[in-house]
Amino acid sequence: MDLWRAATPGKERTESGSDEAKREGTGDKADCEWNEVLREVRVTQTGAQILLGFLIGIVFTPRYTQISPADRTLYQVTVVLGALATGTPIAPRRWPSTASWSDTR
Repeated sequence: MDLWRAATPGKERTESGSDEAKREGTGDKADCEWNEVLREVRVTQTGAQILLGFLIGIVFTPRYTQISPADRTLYQVTVVLGALATGTPIAPRRWPSTASWSDTR
């Protein structure tokens, strides 16, 4: 039996490696959940970009000049919120690259 374990390097950790397997299992689960969250954010970001594109396109229609000042203010607030909704999912990806750039002088 000892010869078999010596010939197969990954098999000697069966008794002592059970804790490692549990830790790897929870790490794998966390990675899987994180990947699922990233997938959902990407879908949401695409939808926000499409809606922002439609909102920006409204300015170029002839009826935009005919709306009331209250509606124009509401439109501008909606465009700003749409831009924030589009930019918020991008921020976590940009932050580490800017932070690591400023730390390495």
